[in-house]
Amino acid sequence: MTTAAPLRPTTPDSYRERVLRAAADTRLPDLDALVDGEPLFRSTSPEGLLTLTVRGAQLPAAYLDDVYRFRLAQYLKRGWIDEDLAAAAGLAVEPYDTHALEDQHTLVVETETGILRGYGTLARTRSPEHTLLGDDTHLPFVVERDYGLRLADELGATTPSNRVWEGKRLMRDYAMERSQAAVSVPWWVYRGWAEGCLKALAEEGAAIVGDGKPNGAILQLSLLGFHARTLDVPALAVDPGDLFAPMWDQQQRSYPFVLTGSDALRPTLDHLDAVLASGTPGSVAARLTAFREARA
Repeated sequence: MTTAAPLRPTTPDSYRERVLRAAADTRLPDLDALVDGEPLFRSTSPEGLLTLTVRGAQLPAAYLDDVYRFRLAQYLKRGWIDEDLAAAAGLAVEPYDTHALEDQHTLVVETETGILRGYGTLARTRSPEHTLLGDDTHLPFVVERDYGLRLADELGATTPSNRVWEGKRLMRDYAMERSQAAVSVPWWVYRGWAEGCLKALAEEGAAIVGDGKPNGAILQLSLLGFHARTLDVPALAVDPGDLFAPMWDQQQRSYPFVLTGSDALRPTLDHLDAVLASGTPGSVAARLTAFREARA
């Protein structure tokens, strides 16, 4: 359902410039007022940030386009997209379809300017309704495809596919200048995203899956109070025709993970609320670590 007109295929360099120029300072003005219905999570910060977690269907169509334009530009900036392939396809936004309407999107915007500064998503299964993980009709999650995993082996073949959600794209605007707001943006993304996880994990047998680095996302998710189980499974050989192939060319290896709830999750998120609302400078991770150690 990507509605933005594609960019005309051109050379990678000029393509990159055009994409980044089109996505520069992606703005979602009056986002709070234009969301259809109640967001799953809403909070404002002392630094002037608004965090909302909503389903894609709650966003205006033009704003959903802008979200996927932001995603494409952020990966281009990080060198995680094959520019030649993207240019040949004339991509103006990261490709998406109607499933994005049911996915959860966490958006962190500046209240004064409407500039999108942080983003994360929880993606629903693409499998048909009532599919089980062990069914032949189960459509693999991205983490299953990338690592050759069968989540049926990890979570049980009779687990409904719609009780598993996939965490993706937890990111801060790569161009954001250093500031206390820049320090807090990733944690606001985690905070709104985690509220979506709490709702998902309320169902019996539910889990959140994804992949990340042990001293990066996996550590931070553990600090938030999730029970994080990593799987020592190497990624499959990268298909050179994969738009995201460059993302795998990194020194530090990523691992698949499975997140489930724990008794520490809600208390830690409540503490994170207090830390972020205080606007006090300093390391959020250090304060979460101290909180978790004091409760141990």
